[in-house]
Amino acid sequence: MNKLAEVYIVRSIQIFISFTLLTWSGFSWGMDCELAAEYYHRAKSESDAESAISLLNQSIRVCPNFNSWYILGLMHARQNEIESATTAFAHARSLAVTAKTEALALAHLGQMLVQSGQMLQALQAFELACRFHPAPVPNWLNASLKRTRIQAYQHIVPATSIARVLESGVQTSTDGRFMVRPAVNLPVHFEFDRSNLNSAATRQVYELGLALSLPQLRNRSFILVGHTDKRGTVAYNQRLSQARADTVQDELERKFPSLIGRLQSTGRGETELLYDGDSEIDHQLNRRVKVTVID
Repeated sequence: MNKLAEVYIVRSIQIFISFTLLTWSGFSWGMDCELAAEYYHRAKSESDAESAISLLNQSIRVCPNFNSWYILGLMHARQNEIESATTAFAHARSLAVTAKTEALALAHLGQMLVQSGQMLQALQAFELACRFHPAPVPNWLNASLKRTRIQAYQHIVPATSIARVLESGVQTSTDGRFMVRPAVNLPVHFEFDRSNLNSAATRQVYELGLALSLPQLRNRSFILVGHTDKRGTVAYNQRLSQARADTVQDELERKFPSLIGRLQSTGRGETELLYDGDSEIDHQLNRRVKVTVID
């Protein structure tokens, strides 16, 4: 676990135990939730990690609840028990009753997915967390998302990872304010100032084609959206992004004929920048092709 993530997890536990910022939530009174709350509060005052984990598990057994799953995830993460922490944060998300608590569970889930090398799934978790969290989104969450994008964009994203995100279904926030279609931003690289795919982009588009051709996605249709950085005129960037999206569609249909009729392409130029900075990293992250399920 990187130092920044470890510091944040430790601080999260301290804040949670000291002030109980999250209300006791995510349970059914048809179960013994009074006893669950007692186990939970005993766990908060327990100095021994193993004893606290045992009490939290007892709380969950008698009455599954957000608070116990969330703290359990933090404690497993602190001990570098990535798989157990991932499971705990996923359960916490499913039991969250506010958009903010759901966003916090998603953010920590993203950190665990990064640790296990599931970069695209981590990106999806961070992106949902930023979307669902009430304004203002915490700086640490925005920083985690950007850092993960940089890591993910340095490699060819495999077909299995792409498919896992695209088949995940529409994600709706707990408060019902947001519905997010499955989508992935891919680092499809082109020759400078042109719409020709370079060698890395050709490999990435091939992995995308493999993903979209898998049986679980065979009845889906997709839109390919080209994006540029903000350098150049608005009109020029619009034309370039459209040309690049068209190139990706043509390459996919040439190598995977079963995709003909299932793809659309469009360009958004510089109108939907991920970052408005002027660093080369910001420009690289803005240059992308977004693939979204449309049916």
